[in-house]
Order: sequence, then structure tokens, then C-alpha cells
Amino acid sequence: MNRFVRMIAAFALVAAVAGPPRASATSLAPLTHDQMVSASDLIVEGTVLRTWAEEDEHGHIFTRAELQVDRVLKGHAAQGDVVTVESPGGVMADGRISDVSLAARYAAGERTLVYLNEKRLGTVYGSVGMMMGKFTIRQNSVDGSDMVTRFTVPYHKAWDPRFLPSPKVEDRVSLASMESQVALSVAKGWDGQPIPGVPAEHLRLINKLQPGVK
Repeated sequence: MNRFVRMIAAFALVAAVAGPPRASATSLAPLTHDQMVSASDLIVEGTVLRTWAEEDEHGHIFTRAELQVDRVLKGHAAQGDVVTVESPGGVMADGRISDVSLAARYAAGERTLVYLNEKRLGTVYGSVGMMMGKFTIRQNSVDGSDMVTRFTVPYHKAWDPRFLPSPKVEDRVSLASMESQVALSVAKGWDGQPIPGVPAEHLRLINKLQPGVK
């Protein structure tokens, strides 16, 4: 199993070490990288401008992050665009916490690679598979190149991507490798197999179709 495959497969272990939820719990169905790409309306690299928590009319707390797009790997966006990404849970100004242990976390100044699906047409996105679809871009201490890491903690713990645990040297995945994998998956297209949570009609709209897919 190569480094890239190990990283995609390791989300369950990452979630396990992230800590238990307090206010709510969530479970995720594992997705292959090709499924993550096919399920995405938009895949971009970007820099987090700001984050904030909001409460909706039903009393549910969500955290939003504004990302300035640096590079587009899939979908309709341009360098410099600002997109809003929403994650369930968060910490309100009055101290109330809604803990969702597998939610993607963001911090101002953080560089990210995100796999996004539209929640509200063209205005608000969510990461595919929650924390599965969000990577932090960091510098590899071995050679100074950009690498990607995936990690999360529940909202009752502080989130600072500068201090995320680094993978073992042999398990590190370069950003360039991820970019290449995304490009290959986009070019290959959707294989026609169901993806949990995404209607087949939508998958046909946002993807090239592999031969034989109707």
C-alpha cells in the first residue's frame, strides 16, 4: 500500500484519536479518493481568511470559514474567489459548544486543500465526508516542499494547524502528488457507481462520465 492510499484509508484512525464528541456524534462511511473527487462540485487550494460560528432558526450551531481560492482543481471558480465553507458544530461567542467530533476545522491563515459539495447554490459549501474532504497544507521538514495532512479535533479543544502531528516521513504525501491524483480522477470521470449522500443525477451533472455510464 503506497503512501497516498494509506493516507486516504487512515481517516478512521485519525477520527479515533481526535477525541469523543460531547453534544453530538457522527459516523462516516469511508470513501475512496475517486469517490471523493466525483462527489465534489469544487476542489480548490485556498487560504482561510476568517471563521465564525452561527446558530440557525432550529438552534443548530454551524461554523463557517471563508477561503480565498489559490488554485482550482475541479469545478467553476477562479483564483482570488472567496468561497464559504460550513461545518456542523462550533463554539458560540457566549461559550456554548456544539461538539461534532468528525467536523472539519479551520483557522485564519491556514492553507488548505478542500473537496467541496454545494449546500446552497453557489454560496455555501460543505467538505465531502466532513473531515475526510479537508486537508491542511504544510511544509515538509525533510525537503521544504508542500505536503498535505488530515486531522481534526472536537470543538472543545483548541484548533491550531501550526501544531498538528506530522506523519512519519515514509507516510508523508506531497501536495503535488495529491494534485496529480485529483487530475487523474477528474479526467477518468465518474464510474456510475452510487456514492453515499449524492444523487446520481447530480453526479452526472458535475462529472465526465466513464464509457458505458448512462
